[in-house]
Amino acid sequence: MVLLLIRGDNYKKIKNALADIHRHGKLTILGKPRIIVPEAADEILKHILGDIKKPCKRACLVKIQESAPKAIDRIRKIHPPAHIVVISERYEPYHHLMRDLPKMPVLKGFYKSKDREEKEEDKEEKEE
Repeated sequence: MVLLLIRGDNYKKIKNALADIHRHGKLTILGKPRIIVPEAADEILKHILGDIKKPCKRACLVKIQESAPKAIDRIRKIHPPAHIVVISERYEPYHHLMRDLPKMPVLKGFYKSKDREEKEEDKEEKEE
């Protein structure tokens, strides 16, 4: 399980990136995406990468089920419309973020699409 820090110019781009991650990247999002203060997101990025080119205007955190290498590989292939940083257990901020994640406000307006299996189950229930 890893965290994704998603940075963008606005929440619309962040929501599009989340949808891309879920639909095209086929990554399993756990729980609801949470809003993080942009300045805090920039500080986390500085801690992980060292230097940042441009501060972000909006940011969110989301927990995913897959491992860091798998997440990085899949995100590279889809080219989402926001900057995404994979934060694994090996980075110091991970444990602090996991502790604070439930206290952060929920990003409204993002809904995971149903899986094919769930859609088929719904169909069968309606037919009965």
